[in-house]
Amino acid sequence: MSISALSRYAFINAKLKSRITSMLTPQQLDNLSRSKSLSEALYALKETHYEPLIELYNQSGDIERLEAWLFARNITLHQEVTGYLKEREASTVEALTRKLEVENLKGIIRLWFSNRVKGQNIDYRYGYLFQGKIVADISWSKIVNSESFDDILEALKDTPYREALAGFSHAQVLQTGLFDIETALDRQWFNLLKGEVKNLSKEDRSLLEHVLEREADLKNIINLVRFGWIYSLEAAHLKTLMLAGGTITKSREFTEYLNQPVENRSPLKLVRSRFPELAKELMASKETSSEQLTLLVESYLFKIRREEYRKMLRGNPFTIGTILAYFFLEERQNSMVRTIINGVNYGWEAEAIEEYTL
Repeated sequence: MSISALSRYAFINAKLKSRITSMLTPQQLDNLSRSKSLSEALYALKETHYEPLIELYNQSGDIERLEAWLFARNITLHQEVTGYLKEREASTVEALTRKLEVENLKGIIRLWFSNRVKGQNIDYRYGYLFQGKIVADISWSKIVNSESFDDILEALKDTPYREALAGFSHAQVLQTGLFDIETALDRQWFNLLKGEVKNLSKEDRSLLEHVLEREADLKNIINLVRFGWIYSLEAAHLKTLMLAGGTITKSREFTEYLNQPVENRSPLKLVRSRFPELAKELMASKETSSEQLTLLVESYLFKIRREEYRKMLRGNPFTIGTILAYFFLEERQNSMVRTIINGVNYGWEAEAIEEYTL
């Protein structure tokens, strides 16, 4: 590796770690959640990366505009990192950024569905969604104004999302809604990222492969608990939601889970051998609502994911792990700030807000 490349990587490494160091502290987040009013919470963000929210709220008094700013901030951070990198690494970071593009696309399609299928006025809601370029060249306005789902497919013809949605018809969307479309887009993003692995160096390839295998297991567990156990989705449908990769879907427990009547399914068998502490928490939990049980599982798996990403930051050499950790921590911080702002605005107690910030 040339000296110039080493210098560039050292610069990126130092810059991203410096940004991570300057993120909001747990004490700052706790103080935010205990604010008595939204104005007080926003004022507490003065002299942080989130200070622009103060002026934005003073101008509009609109919570949804604050949420839109947070989402756009996340996109900007991704695109900035892409700009630091050469072609091979930049392509991988763009694949990571497609997760945000998929989220925006799902939001746009939901608006189209609300308008064309439910007959609702969406004019004011469209203004909150990101309308610039994220990775692919997508005409968001063309999608939201489509007459039918076939027109949406046409609008996506030069993007990787056209292939993921090609099997859906307008009649099917009218009959079944958007759930399967959204999960198909999620799987497409994951598969596109997996396709980038081969382009990386040996060390980065090994690291990203590990992250993707782990991510597949964690996401599949959440889907199996939420949709297979709580919402009793039939086996054939449930199987189509699984991300490719990981160990869960290759296990005997997974096959048994699918083959059992929905009323006999138990997530304990799925997680006991791989995540014994989660199994203990599920057994000990007194929660009965589907929302709280799902939150318990997601909270536990998030803690595992967070610790793995933090481990990637230890040491000085720059790897793709530094970028993965940076994106993860920034995304989580944005999500926490968004949740706190909404919680304070609606008068939630601090303890209730903390439950939803994981």
